[in-house]
Amino acid sequence: MRKLLIVIGLLIGIGTAQAQMSKDSIANIFYNWNTRMDQLNTQDPELISLHYLFLQDVRNEISAFQNKCLSQLSSWTQLDYYQTQADFRKVVYRADTLNTLLCKQKGRVDVIFFQQAEEELLFGDTLLAMYNLDRALQYNKYQPDALLMKAELMLEQELFQESVDLIHLLYTKAELDEKQEMAVSDFTIVLYDKLYSRGNALVKNGHSADALEAFLALEQFCSNMPSGYCNDDYYRGILLSREGVYESYIAIAKEAEKRHNIEMAKKFYRYAEEYKKSGE
Repeated sequence: MRKLLIVIGLLIGIGTAQAQMSKDSIANIFYNWNTRMDQLNTQDPELISLHYLFLQDVRNEISAFQNKCLSQLSSWTQLDYYQTQADFRKVVYRADTLNTLLCKQKGRVDVIFFQQAEEELLFGDTLLAMYNLDRALQYNKYQPDALLMKAELMLEQELFQESVDLIHLLYTKAELDEKQEMAVSDFTIVLYDKLYSRGNALVKNGHSADALEAFLALEQFCSNMPSGYCNDDYYRGILLSREGVYESYIAIAKEAEKRHNIEMAKKFYRYAEEYKKSGE
């Protein structure tokens, strides 16, 4: 910008004998602006916000030229005034068009990152898909599509708590359209069933520590869901087989104690005692 203003100042002071130099200088200025605009990227979400700022530098220089030089051009007799005006209007039109496009793209960077995540998943690249989802959520932390896709990937990797946290954000913070509401509802059923069946399978196989992770996630899931979604006794029926129920409840309670989760320990000790009293 400073360099351009120096050139503009020189142009204003050039006399008729130096008109050809003025013409060349102006052509170079226009060429410089066009070259810089050629290098702007309107599609890559990594670059859109930065290149929007680069464009503002060009537009500021165009404005300075218009204010300081344009009115002086008619006095330069060897300069094609009307052609220069036409060339200038072309530069202005291009800068304004790019500005409109970059403004629009800047407001949907999160969507573009999500679309790239979708594409990466089609090619089976989960890591790159996750990178793009995280970038989308950096720009819009409540972007519904990105939150749901990340929750699905977390569940596939059996990162239950992370998936539950994301679904909670979808229900409490994100603004959903009808299609997104249906997708979140469908996934909610899948998540609940996965947590329920996973905890059950782990208990039956004697993996009480791993089962506790599923139970803790299930508890938070149910406590944060709309009222009535989860059965009040969502732990009691966790064992499809009645064999070893009492011992399983005790094992989970002890594991919770080791982790200093007293409330969870009390819950499962109570279940064990009630099951023992039932005579089953």
